[in-house]
Amino acid sequence: MSTILRERRGPVLAVTLDRPEARNAFDHEMVIALREVFAGIGPAADRPRAVLLQAAGATFCAGGDLNDMRRLGRADREENLAAARELGEMFRAVRLCPVPVVARVQGGAFGGGVGLVCACDIVVAGPSAFFALTEARLGLVAGVISPLVIGRLGPARARLHCLLGERIDAREAHRIGLVDVLAEGDDLDAAVAGVVRSLLQGGPEALGRIKELVEGSAALPFADSLEFTARMIAEARTTPQALAALDAFFAKEPSPWAHDLADWNRDRQDRRS
Repeated sequence: MSTILRERRGPVLAVTLDRPEARNAFDHEMVIALREVFAGIGPAADRPRAVLLQAAGATFCAGGDLNDMRRLGRADREENLAAARELGEMFRAVRLCPVPVVARVQGGAFGGGVGLVCACDIVVAGPSAFFALTEARLGLVAGVISPLVIGRLGPARARLHCLLGERIDAREAHRIGLVDVLAEGDDLDAAVAGVVRSLLQGGPEALGRIKELVEGSAALPFADSLEFTARMIAEARTTPQALAALDAFFAKEPSPWAHDLADWNRDRQDRRS
């Protein structure tokens, strides 16, 4: 039985963590499945415009499966390292996915579950969501997720929350930047739909290029960034999509990808009926 579910909803691929009986903790099968799904989203013409990452049940993700953690603690060094690298590759596949990834977070995210949230581009959470980097309380460290957590929170806050391991409620997570959009009341799905709707108004190629632009610019000192950023805009404005969108703008017509927004709305309406 698969530990994740995949469903194409018009231009959006919905990926659901589906181990609710284990609070969606990562076992080996889930790690491999998630890596394959996100690494498999390549440059094909029919790739989704966005990915919605969500979870079944009351908990978003409990992090690493503790049974696996205990087993690996008794394994030899090479097996232990290989498993850690495998886990890290899964997080990298989410972070480097060529299309935007939106996380829909309900309930708790612990340890590696926080890392998964941090790997996503936009995080939407309900008021009952909470987060905790609890590794230290189990004698562990937030190893392969640490670059993602630091990237989201900055070194000082990442250090604080990794050391303390205390629960971060949804409102505080929103305040410190762990959550981008905080839904009010029971409107989590409406908040997610609004984010996806806004994404779909962007050019398909442009969204992927923006991810590449942010990743590349963040890795460069400002003094060394001119050549890279100039190349990115120069290449973007010569693409057929950009030229067609500019022509449509001056003609006061919808963008060439406006039908994707209609497809997403139609699919959501069909699912409600």
